[in-house]
Amino acid sequence: MALIIFVIIGHEMEKTNSVFWFMMQIAMFAGFLTSIPVNWWLIKKGIKEKM
Repeated sequence: MALIIFVIIGHEMEKTNSVFWFMMQIAMFAGFLTSIPVNWWLIKKGIKEKM
């Protein structure tokens, strides 16, 4: 989200703006996708327990 706000848009957006919330959904989904391989690796190595 910080990359979108400061690099692409160039300024901070109001929290009441619908574009802000749309970009937040994209950022949350990207964070979820990037966390999956790390979590699988941690479970495989025995560092993290299955939920």
